[in-house]
Amino acid sequence: MRELIKESIIDLKKTDGFIYVTAEGKKIDLHEAAARGIAVTPVNPKDEVIKKLEAAGLFLTDSKFLNDLNDLIAELSGKGASKSSGKRRSFSDAEKSKIIEEWKKVEAAGKKTKAAFAREIGVGYQTFINWLRG
Repeated sequence: MRELIKESIIDLKKTDGFIYVTAEGKKIDLHEAAARGIAVTPVNPKDEVIKKLEAAGLFLTDSKFLNDLNDLIAELSGKGASKSSGKRRSFSDAEKSKIIEEWKKVEAAGKKTKAAFAREIGVGYQTFINWLRG
């Protein structure tokens, strides 16, 4: 599988648009084919790579399969838990006021920095500063 992936990457990177194949289906350089008088067919390398990967069971054009594969990779690499971190959350004015009141208590106790408090509540530092400025 690893070799197939490496070969696919090479095929996609080294071509300038098309690869050329003989009637037998072997890849050949266009200049070499012309010098030898061999008839060739231009083929989009992306289509060929997709066919090879699908033959090996990797259906990368199927969005559900691709999502499942990305989820698997994220879980294996330890990045699966942070799925919701990319989503924005809106805070109501009442929630903002409550957070600012809580910050005033924390600030009076001298326990945390503004940046640490903002991280703890899941808000960007600059957003938190803007809330304090009111």
